[in-house]
Amino acid sequence: MFIHTDLLRAALCCVADEKEERGYLRGVHITPTHIQATNGHACVSMEHGADNPIEGVFIINGTIPDEAEGTFIKPLYGTLVAEHVTEDNQVIGRSNLDLVLCRYPDFSKLLPATPEPSDLLPIFQAKYLALPQQMFGKDFIVAVMLKSWGHEKPCQLIFDKAVNQLYGNPFVVIMPMRPQTFERLEAAFDEESN
Repeated sequence: MFIHTDLLRAALCCVADEKEERGYLRGVHITPTHIQATNGHACVSMEHGADNPIEGVFIINGTIPDEAEGTFIKPLYGTLVAEHVTEDNQVIGRSNLDLVLCRYPDFSKLLPATPEPSDLLPIFQAKYLALPQQMFGKDFIVAVMLKSWGHEKPCQLIFDKAVNQLYGNPFVVIMPMRPQTFERLEAAFDEESN
């Protein structure tokens, strides 16, 4: 299976760190049509366009070289590896893949059937608002439109034609913080200040 490495890099921006006990949140989910990732607070699903006989959730071990343009996912010595290649298919790096046996979250159930009218956007952690630049902004400016599904509901990020074409029509959703977040942070600040 061959995918563009930028899709893999973008997906890895949404995986959880090593402290997360739920292994499937530390890996990327490869389906016959998409590459997906979530850390429980943000998620992405992108069409990879590959002829894909491989399906599963895989933790990617090792770094991906900056020069890598493509990634072949294939068996090697009884395990799966990701071979990272240059534009002319020269192998410049390899990552081992650990299969995680799990039931991956169903992204089709993330958003309600219809948006709830609201004058307010939900409260988000600022680091998730920076995700589009981290995921897709390597070579150009990323414009983002927030599509609200309700004051306390997840929010979908909508992208322009260039991002959609280069990154497989990314479906990106960020989860809101609790509505009382500001009050709790203010109370904690006041308590610490006294």
